[in-house]
Amino acid sequence: AVREAFLAQQEIGWDHALRGRLSAKWNDAQTLHTTSRGNPRDQGYLIVRMMWQAMDEIWKARNLMEHGTTAEERSLRKTAKMNQRLKKAYDEKYKLSQISRQQ
Repeated sequence: AVREAFLAQQEIGWDHALRGRLSAKWNDAQTLHTTSRGNPRDQGYLIVRMMWQAMDEIWKARNLMEHGTTAEERSLRKTAKMNQRLKKAYDEKYKLSQISRQQ
């Protein structure tokens, strides 16, 4: 059942799994697992809850890497991004029309 769920999810796409779009086969695999352990309740919701918890942790880690962990780091990264944008705008100033450059 797990192999079927894996293959079905592969068809849908793992990026979709990370967004909560899971194959129904995962529910079948979970039901088979819980039934084999003497607990016949349908616990498919546990898979979705675990996926959301994992995604939340991944998102938090990504934000810390992207934006920094301290106020000083955040400020430095914000300044660096602004400098990149300003440099790009300055480098492309001659691509703008004369009217746009005067505004």
